[in-house]
Amino acid sequence: MRQFALVLVSVLGFSASSYADCDISLRWDDDPPYFMVQEGEVVGIDVDLVREAMERLGCGLSLKKLPWARALLELRDGRVDMLSGAYRTPEREQYAYYSNVVGLVSPNILFIRRSDEARFDPVGLRELLKSDFRLGAQINVSYSDEYNALIQNPDYEKNIQYVSRRESLWKMLARNRVDGVVASRLTGLYEIQALGLSGIITPSSMVVSNKPAFFVSSKASVSSEFVADFDRVLQAMLNDGTYAAIVNRYICGTGDSWLAEVQMGSGTCPLAFR
Repeated sequence: MRQFALVLVSVLGFSASSYADCDISLRWDDDPPYFMVQEGEVVGIDVDLVREAMERLGCGLSLKKLPWARALLELRDGRVDMLSGAYRTPEREQYAYYSNVVGLVSPNILFIRRSDEARFDPVGLRELLKSDFRLGAQINVSYSDEYNALIQNPDYEKNIQYVSRRESLWKMLARNRVDGVVASRLTGLYEIQALGLSGIITPSSMVVSNKPAFFVSSKASVSSEFVADFDRVLQAMLNDGTYAAIVNRYICGTGDSWLAEVQMGSGTCPLAFR
């Protein structure tokens, strides 16, 4: 069953500060429906949310395309100000401020080959990695607390194959070079459709994590006061319906066939608000 949620953090009234000569750099990479290029412009849920927030704050926005592992280093050193889709980890909390506002939550699930679906047993990551199951993973990506613990143990990590870009993982899965790939349900369905692999790869019933992912800002380049104002703007966007409208623009405002599995045949928009 699809699991999306919009979690509201109660903030009663606010007036966003305006920041003179403010320009925030946001990391992006090909990660639909959060970031993608359409007609020469970077669009998607996360970039549209940040654009709207920066406009309300009176800030400019610049985009930097970076793979995830490199983006974390750039964030740590203050060479990029913000990134999205970050799970909370103690290491990252040393150099990043986490937003307190949680919006769209798309679970991380395991994708497998359709040819393996009938015999697949969703026993969990630990049991899978005890076997000869070959897991494909992105470098420095945190999929869940359990995953973070398992990769510290060589007995489990030996069955994980790391690459920097998720597109390579889908191709490896299709070619039988790995047996499974973990990804956000939304992103996975979108990307395998775009790559023409929907007939080969399918989401399994195994949910790896339902943890929320956050916007994070560099402690080296952004003040805690700015992050608090960014949160207040995001909360206002939740309250006035702007957040939902942006999400639904990409989840519900398209006729792409990949949405059939997302909507589970309901014929309704999964994030339609009243």
